[in-house]
Amino acid sequence: MKKSLVILAFVAMPVIFLVAGLNFHRTWFSGDPEYAYLLNGINIANLKSVGHTDNPGTPVQMYSAVVLRVTHFLNFSEKAELQKAILSNPDYYVELERKISVIINALMMLFMGIVVYRFLKNPWLSLILQVTPFLSSNLLEHAWTKVSPEPVLIFTVMVLMVLLIAYYSSTNRQSRWYPWIFGAVVGFGLATKATFLPLAVIPFILLEGWQRKWIYVAAIVPAFVLFTAPAIPQYPHMAKWFLGLSTHTGTYGQGGAGIIDPLQYISALGSIVENNLAMVLVIVAAAIFLFLMFLKGDFRSQIKNNPEIRIVLALMTAQVLGILMVAKHYHANHYLIPDNSLTGAVIVFSLLYIRKDSNGLKPEITNRSPLFACLFLVLGSFINVPYLQEADHGYIITNEEYTKVMDQVKHDYPDYVKAYYYPTSINPYSALRWGSVYSRQYNLPVLQQIYPEGIFYDTRINAFQIWETVITPDELIREYGGKILLIGGPMNPEEKQKVISGGLSLKNIYFGRTQAVYEVDTANSILFAGLLASPALWSYECNVDTLSSDKQFFIQNGRKWRNSWNESGDAPRSGKYSVKLSGENIYAMEHYVDSVAPGQQFSISAWRKGGGSKAFIVACSPVSGGFYQQSANHMRVDANGWEQVMLNITIPPDYKGNTLKVYLWNDSGETVYFDDFCITRRK
Repeated sequence: MKKSLVILAFVAMPVIFLVAGLNFHRTWFSGDPEYAYLLNGINIANLKSVGHTDNPGTPVQMYSAVVLRVTHFLNFSEKAELQKAILSNPDYYVELERKISVIINALMMLFMGIVVYRFLKNPWLSLILQVTPFLSSNLLEHAWTKVSPEPVLIFTVMVLMVLLIAYYSSTNRQSRWYPWIFGAVVGFGLATKATFLPLAVIPFILLEGWQRKWIYVAAIVPAFVLFTAPAIPQYPHMAKWFLGLSTHTGTYGQGGAGIIDPLQYISALGSIVENNLAMVLVIVAAAIFLFLMFLKGDFRSQIKNNPEIRIVLALMTAQVLGILMVAKHYHANHYLIPDNSLTGAVIVFSLLYIRKDSNGLKPEITNRSPLFACLFLVLGSFINVPYLQEADHGYIITNEEYTKVMDQVKHDYPDYVKAYYYPTSINPYSALRWGSVYSRQYNLPVLQQIYPEGIFYDTRINAFQIWETVITPDELIREYGGKILLIGGPMNPEEKQKVISGGLSLKNIYFGRTQAVYEVDTANSILFAGLLASPALWSYECNVDTLSSDKQFFIQNGRKWRNSWNESGDAPRSGKYSVKLSGENIYAMEHYVDSVAPGQQFSISAWRKGGGSKAFIVACSPVSGGFYQQSANHMRVDANGWEQVMLNITIPPDYKGNTLKVYLWNDSGETVYFDDFCITRRK
């Protein structure tokens, strides 16, 4: 081919990938997993550890941190600090990260095509590798719509393919650098997502000599640690998570104890074959190819003298192991993206062997076989076009529905409080809360400041919350009024019945494809009627202005509260004094409630200045290993900046003892003031 045509050929696929990807749509405010990576990116950008390590996914979080930090630096008109700027317009940054990811993968596709051509001197073999992503609609959809490990895995596999071709073409495969380079790439892939694990077998099979194999294995460890550095404090959780996945038969470590459920496993294998037909056909063809090599006799000699056979064996082994691993918990096809990404490489190395050992075929056939294979794959990729068009249309109408419903709610129900049911909602509040939960709540104080109206109904526990603070129904009505809308994804009959069983009566306002709006009928809701009909049984208050005669306790209405030495006149909210917690004095206001029993409900509050979400109210059983709960954040802020911290608890059936211990704890490292402490029993 002419040089100009070669260049055009190498540019074509990356350009198609780039243009289609940049113009593809995605669901706005999709919390899982985009917002977990966004908020953990903020953590890393602010030199904090991460809270989401299940994938592990740390390189994605690092990528997010770099994009956020650079974008904020270059946006000279942005005066707010990074955390507040991003959380004020989060979906803009998710979309930005998505588009930059598409650009990076397109550039890597171009680079791979050029480098492979320089090594193999055949443009069609390069194009086969470039067209591989287009063989899987699932791969393309994730590459174009997600800020998640999958686009990074696609990039990583392309890097591995370049390294594989370089190794194959090298005149010095014994170089001491190959084990270390392979180890670095595989360590990065494993840090991105555990589904990359089957691909780790490829270098192990290829590298010659046990010493090089074990150096490679050893090299994976420091690479993994390096690329998961922000997650090092979470290593125990990470280990527990992967142990649970390995020792239970269900998804996400659920189900019964065991490695697999045989019936479920066989069914999953059938689904994998059905949903990944191109990859499975190539695996079958590769298996036939290897079997024919075996029939020639002296298979070990064949592998030793023909690196193409060894590489095909390694690639096919990785794909088979990937299928066997994913079938254990198969419920989504994106887990097989690393294995799908190897399909083109299997074809390339099979063709390289055929060209070298034609087995009686005419030279013109073997020489043109890469061209025929490439054209066949290009034509085959068009099968995915209708699916991708339909998927793109689905994202468009999802966003249109969100806009229409939110506009309707704003126009028709301006005086209603909006509660977003969590976790199955497509809206900025639920997405940000999802990200906050999976980023160790580092961003929670700023979220509360920007979105004080963040009210949720958690369908898992049937409770209203202001961010992470449970708010009782009577407090909700007293604070916001009795007009309440419940907004989120359409509930199926079972989900709706669970909410109704939890005490809410609902009226349908809107029920659509991805959005639903219900009005809470507070007059006929058991949850509201029961609590509102039962006023507080008693309430203990303490404004920390009065000390006992021995000055060991705060005292009010005959009740005693320990740690009186923390009394300070520096910053009272009411009266003359408040409690000051700093330095070594990080506990105060210890109080014991007697005669507690399962089912009793308590509301505990205090006003706080400073410390953010790291200064808590704690309620626990004095018995070691018993009940323990701490407040998550504040419910309201007064005119002077004092935050009302709330903790609502119900004594569980297995509560140890009959005494409840309540106290304040400052774990922020800052000076914190508390005042106007109150314990109320409501049931």
